[in-house]
Amino acid sequence: MVKLQTSASFRAIGKLVVILQIQFHLLTESPTHTTVANWVYKIGYYELTRPKEQADDWIVLLDHSIQLGQDKLFVVLGIRESQIDFTRPLNYQDLTPFVITSKTSWNGDKVCASLKALEKKIGTINYAVGDHGSELKKGLQLANIRQIHDITHAIALMLEKLYKTDEIYHDLTSRMSTMRTKYSQSQLASIIPPKQRKKSRYQNIKTISDWAHNALRVLESVSVQHTEEALHIQEALEWICSYKTCIDELATINTVICQVEQIVKCYGLSNDTVKQCRRILKKLSKCSGSKGAVLKKQLEHYFQTALKLIHESKQLICTSDIVESAFGKYKNYLSANPIVGVTKLALVIAAFTSKLNKHEIKEALENTSMKDIKRWTEEHIGTTLFSRRKLLLSGCL
Repeated sequence: MVKLQTSASFRAIGKLVVILQIQFHLLTESPTHTTVANWVYKIGYYELTRPKEQADDWIVLLDHSIQLGQDKLFVVLGIRESQIDFTRPLNYQDLTPFVITSKTSWNGDKVCASLKALEKKIGTINYAVGDHGSELKKGLQLANIRQIHDITHAIALMLEKLYKTDEIYHDLTSRMSTMRTKYSQSQLASIIPPKQRKKSRYQNIKTISDWAHNALRVLESVSVQHTEEALHIQEALEWICSYKTCIDELATINTVICQVEQIVKCYGLSNDTVKQCRRILKKLSKCSGSKGAVLKKQLEHYFQTALKLIHESKQLICTSDIVESAFGKYKNYLSANPIVGVTKLALVIAAFTSKLNKHEIKEALENTSMKDIKRWTEEHIGTTLFSRRKLLLSGCL
């Protein structure tokens, strides 16, 4: 379906059908945006609730998503170890949706109960991949399921330990923020630093490193020019020279991280990929300070911990990026009206995993009723933030 494979809105798809009707002289009714949305809900419900294969080699990827309000969406996707293609990253169609449910609060006991109920339906879960959030980590421990820390989040924690108390790094990022504010409405807006995220700051250190490294190159380039624009750029960027050592260190660390993540996210964790990563880690010795050596030691510890599971599995998934991507697409659907909070639209996360062949679509649309969607929503979503808002504003709460 167009909705699941493009960024077109529900209303845009309805209008697209009208265009096709006019172009090909079709005498059919065009669907409203509500109808299109209902089709997507049905596909998502079908994928989520249909019987799952019983096996002893399931791997699950799990995460929580926070939106406006107290509701926290818990999602578990899975794939059989025997069906993983380690020549490429995972895509949505590789996965099977297991759990999509919302609660106002989660703890280890609730996560454990959800996973135990899941194992009764699908068989054995070999291991889980996630961000090691406290509820998820505790829940997996209680459920006695081995867990692998998502490498992106693991590295972010390593970087946080390295730079959280580093005065030079914080001074650099502070100066970048000041420069962005100062020149965002000027003729120098094209060279301002990127906006820094408060959340997941250390997961996005690449944006800081890339801009600072490129700014040094720009400054070197304009220093031999004598135009008025070059002089303005030079004046705006001259402060960055005093941070060159820190920026060079960041650039080296960023390069190593990108190369390591590219290998293990695509080909998984194995003895071979760890050997490749260790060769890359040698580049950290070029860092002038001690941070390169510390990061190398921490990454070595991460690999050693993960390799303990390899005696049973030749290769391991070590990234839950595909779940983060699904959350990203889902939130993009909500972007036009983020105040609605968690709703039945969460079913689109399951719909992403559909193969979208004619047989599956036919089965989903014919065998799923809107009563099924309503019943699922009441059980797994409950009263939505949007519904509570409507009641409050109408004076009926």
